[in-house]
Amino acid sequence: MNIKNRLESFIRGWFPKEPKLPRDKLKMAETKVSKTKPWWWKPLWIVTLLATIVSGVAGFFLLDVSLARAVGGLALTLLCIGFAYYIRVRPSIRVNRAIYILVGITPIGFVLWVICSFILNRLLITSASGTWPLFLVSGAVCFGLGALIGDWIGKRRNYILPMSP
Repeated sequence: MNIKNRLESFIRGWFPKEPKLPRDKLKMAETKVSKTKPWWWKPLWIVTLLATIVSGVAGFFLLDVSLARAVGGLALTLLCIGFAYYIRVRPSIRVNRAIYILVGITPIGFVLWVICSFILNRLLITSASGTWPLFLVSGAVCFGLGALIGDWIGKRRNYILPMSP
């Protein structure tokens, strides 16, 4: 494999192949190339699962964590590992769009909300209703704006996740 092909395969997930797709004809990829998975693919997931289980058991016995908290944390971690495996093995536009919207809501919307709350708290004198309704309304607006920004970023990238197979 020459340097140009390696570079293209490395940045393929970061830049869409077709920047101007019609909105009604969104595609994950023009051609499906059946690639074999790297040699470390299966051991990666096995080691991840084993490390999660070992850390849950070690947390229960060594760190004096309650059984309910250890089992709950282990179940939540295994659920997240399963979701990560699913989005890597079976990519689809719906799941990728949901991920882009979620990424827009969480970091982008949260940062917008913190900035908005700080500015509104410093500049406005709140009414008799207090600051909590103001924070809740500004949070809804900022998280909604973050979701729209995340969806816009996903549309610009044709809903292809970075480093997708």
